Amino acid sequence: MTISVSTPVQVALLAAVSAVAAVSVGAGATLAQASEAAAPARPAASSEATLTAAQARALLADPAVSAELKAQDTTSLRAVAAGTATDVQARGAVGGAAKALFNLLKKHGGKIYSGAVKAAKGNWGKFRSYMDGLPWYHPVRIAWVAAGAEAQYQLYTYIRSLV
Repeated sequence: MTISVSTPVQVALLAAVSAVAAVSVGAGATLAQASEAAAPARPAASSEATLTAAQARALLADPAVSAELKAQDTTSLRAVAAGTATDVQARGAVGGAAKALFNLLKKHGGKIYSGAVKAAKGNWGKFRSYMDGLPWYHPVRIAWVAAGAEAQYQLYTYIRSLV
């Protein structure tokens, strides 16, 4: 597109449009800077996998899970449940919960274990649906629900690494 300016009116019009555009862009930049300055700094999202105190208490209260926990994992879960866990204990609690779930899954073996492995070969959604589809009274399903999302996903990734 070629713009040819031939009359003084067109020159004045082009100058006015350019001036309005410059002021609009400048004002927009100033408003954007002001809104960024006024916004409070957001804390960085934690990439650490943790359990809530309620999840830790539920896992400790489940006799089937407690039987599968090692002493160090039990200590970590108790610290999380009490709200006194260090970062290392919080990460250890998630890993311990996932290990306990895996051991419980293997203990019940048969169709349940093979079904979980088959579902884990698919994707996270299939695995989660399989585990959520277990009867509500099954010890693996009870432990699955009590463990929470972080431990559930660690169980999934562990089983995926085996296949």
